[in-house]
Amino acid sequence: MADTEKIKNKVAKKAKSKVKRKVKSKARSKAKKIHPATYIIALLCLALGIGAGVGACALVCRNDCFKLKGDKSYTVSVGTPIAYKDEGVKIISFGQDISDKVEIKTNLTQNDDGSYNVDTSEPCEYYIIYTVDSVKYGEIQRVRTITVKGDN
Repeated sequence: MADTEKIKNKVAKKAKSKVKRKVKSKARSKAKKIHPATYIIALLCLALGIGAGVGACALVCRNDCFKLKGDKSYTVSVGTPIAYKDEGVKIISFGQDISDKVEIKTNLTQNDDGSYNVDTSEPCEYYIIYTVDSVKYGEIQRVRTITVKGDN
């Protein structure tokens, strides 16, 4: 009985193998019979899809920006009292205003009203660094400087 089972298994394996070869052969012959116009239509559809994607992206992102409101730098003379009121930044990413997601780092002291005390007793340079962590801008920064100059 063991010999009969071995023979049955051998025959079954051969039959399976033969069916697989036929299926692969048919698939190859079908692939070869694809009309050239089908390839052209597929390439046109791909090109149209890419063009539509680029156009949609350009439309959505046309007003995107990350810029300082006001001047990039200010200069004051030593001894001139000043309380600088920051104007902030404008950040538009993919058509959305994300200005509220900005992180601010500075070496100035901030008052309760949001303005900054600028020590003008001696020449120095102060900065305000704006950073936003977004997909479009990565971790790009904008810097505003306040320079206190002496009488040179």
